[in-house]
Amino acid sequence: MNAQRVLVRGGPFVALGETGVLPYGAAIVEGSQIVAIGDASELEAEGGFDRVIGGPDHVVLPGFVNAHYHSECWTAPGLIDIIFELGNLYMGSGLIDATEEVIELLATLGLIHAAKGGQTTLLDVFYGRPWLPRHGADAVLRAYQRVGLRAGLAVTMRDRNRYTHEDDDQFLARFPDALAEEIRRSPLGYAWPIEGQFELFHELRDAWDDPQRGTKILVAPDWTPVCSDELYQRCVEVSHNFGVPLTTHVLETRSEYAWTNESGGGSAVERLGRLGLAGSQMSFAHFVWATDDDIDRLVDMGVTAVHCPGSNLRSAAGLCRVKDILDAGGRVAFGTDGVSVGDTEDFFEELRLACYLQRQPNSFVDHRLDSLDVLRGATELGAEASGFGGVVGRLEVGMEADLLCVSRKRIFFPESRYSGADPLDVLLDRANASDIDIVMVGGRVVVEDGKTTLVDESSIRRRIEELTEQLYRPTSEASRRRELAEIMTPEIESLCERWYSQDVGLPAAILNTTTGGRPKYE
Repeated sequence: MNAQRVLVRGGPFVALGETGVLPYGAAIVEGSQIVAIGDASELEAEGGFDRVIGGPDHVVLPGFVNAHYHSECWTAPGLIDIIFELGNLYMGSGLIDATEEVIELLATLGLIHAAKGGQTTLLDVFYGRPWLPRHGADAVLRAYQRVGLRAGLAVTMRDRNRYTHEDDDQFLARFPDALAEEIRRSPLGYAWPIEGQFELFHELRDAWDDPQRGTKILVAPDWTPVCSDELYQRCVEVSHNFGVPLTTHVLETRSEYAWTNESGGGSAVERLGRLGLAGSQMSFAHFVWATDDDIDRLVDMGVTAVHCPGSNLRSAAGLCRVKDILDAGGRVAFGTDGVSVGDTEDFFEELRLACYLQRQPNSFVDHRLDSLDVLRGATELGAEASGFGGVVGRLEVGMEADLLCVSRKRIFFPESRYSGADPLDVLLDRANASDIDIVMVGGRVVVEDGKTTLVDESSIRRRIEELTEQLYRPTSEASRRRELAEIMTPEIESLCERWYSQDVGLPAAILNTTTGGRPKYE
């Protein structure tokens, strides 16, 4: 069978890369790849197309890359509005004793939302269920294939401070011996045996790693307090040996920042640089509690910060200094964390929130993030972080045809009202998922007119409704895990409250985070 030949037109046509932005451009797609880019009128004249998508009343841009996502959020009780320190407990206490069918169903529903929200690739930081074969990763990756999205699945590892920012034995000594042993045997803290996690990485890589198939297997040392230097170094070695990206949570919370300084390790970023985490294939998720020195180190290391604005606001974690990072020459991608604004996975809304949170009332000018920088972060930089750099993230000849075709009709109505504005500014200020007419991944339309084309959302929802009682009804074991989490909470709160009572003097705690001249914070 001959590959379909499709013409995709848009004004503007946001190709990025060397092509940049064309006032009215087009791409010819044959099979999964882009074979031509240029002026729309010139490419239209070639003819012989099986289908023509878009036109002057559409904007075309690369598909969004969600550079930090947890598909497992769909298996946890909502609302997920707890800060990461307590997430260690309550996400673990909510682990449903699910079958692979249930894991696949819930992951599929989340990815349907992601696809309709304009996401074509996701970096999925995956913990898994150790009682399932390969921790349930196969079920999640099948969900990606069902919906038609690309996945950078990162096997997550942690080897210390399982419950809070304190040595495990020291923390468990706070409780009676029998209770401490029960906590130790529970899945709270979701720290699976490290050797098993490295074996899982290799098994999944052998079974699934194939960029053309739309899957990369990555490595994720979880979070700076819960990973030893030795674990980070092993993960860096794996990253280098297999040429795969590495991602880790860095400076997400105020207590993490304070604990890092108090524990004698100095700056978290300085530590990670010393351990070899450098280069564009490394990403630091959240990166909220960063000093100016941390930002300078990030830039020198060439690492990408991943901003998750909706998640950080929901969990009261703070605000990433996106403008300061960009002003310093740094790299910023964007993610939803699986708990995006309103749980809709609408990436336009997430980007708009990210942009608006950086607008600085202390400056009369220079309050808007550059829209082209934001779109590059949401596409090209995210693609590098997720393992698909050079494959997706730009619309160029030879690259995979992952793109969005967005209707201008509502966004630019009435047209004359926006004639003096940069169309990319209008797009980021006004677009949402309802304006997306087409989502294409590898030349295949996966969303059209607001509906997924490869999987029937209504049938997924019906099956989930049939299983509702089984999905979230707590078993006696799950109820006991919840009780254990509640018993542990006051001890963790008392530890963190000491750090939260300190005046750290960083702008992450202030609504308007940008500093203009980037003064040093003592």
